[in-house]
Amino acid sequence: MKKGLVLIVAMITMFFYAEKSEAAFLLEPYAGLNVSSTYQVGTQTEGTLSGSSVGARVGFTQLGLMLGLNGQRGTYTLSPATGSDSDFTFTKMGFFVGYDFPVMLRIWGEYVFSYEGVDVDNTDNKRTEGSGTTFGFGYKIIPFVSLNLEVSNLSTAKYKTATAEVDSDVDYTQYMLSVSLPLSI
Repeated sequence: MKKGLVLIVAMITMFFYAEKSEAAFLLEPYAGLNVSSTYQVGTQTEGTLSGSSVGARVGFTQLGLMLGLNGQRGTYTLSPATGSDSDFTFTKMGFFVGYDFPVMLRIWGEYVFSYEGVDVDNTDNKRTEGSGTTFGFGYKIIPFVSLNLEVSNLSTAKYKTATAEVDSDVDYTQYMLSVSLPLSI
């Protein structure tokens, strides 16, 4: 009898609190393409940046508020105005905060605390000590698919080779169109 009563009280309590608790685990994998993106090395070399990225936002969501970490890996071609192209694989890690509006619109901002690139042809060449910000806008075409536009202002401060490390400020302005699957578990 006592076990049955305890079970009933536990079920009523869980039912009562389940309605008030709306926090959920957020998992949002995405894939995207850079469009009209540029980079500038110091005040001299300018060029275009093109390529694709995959990544995921992982965190929590409650009453529309989203927060967590974003990890991204992209393969980009850096094309200077004069000279030859170079291919880099960049990794980006950041902390994001956003809001998921009830009308299928989404916004978020991200502080990027790690942004580094490795030359595909010579893995000893790296662009390091990167950081920046990203702002994103999304529209859910159906509840589990979102079309997004992200605007990123990023920079790297060092260029490392197998034998040396030099200061080399590079600023990146990226526009990425992506498709994501925002899942609240």
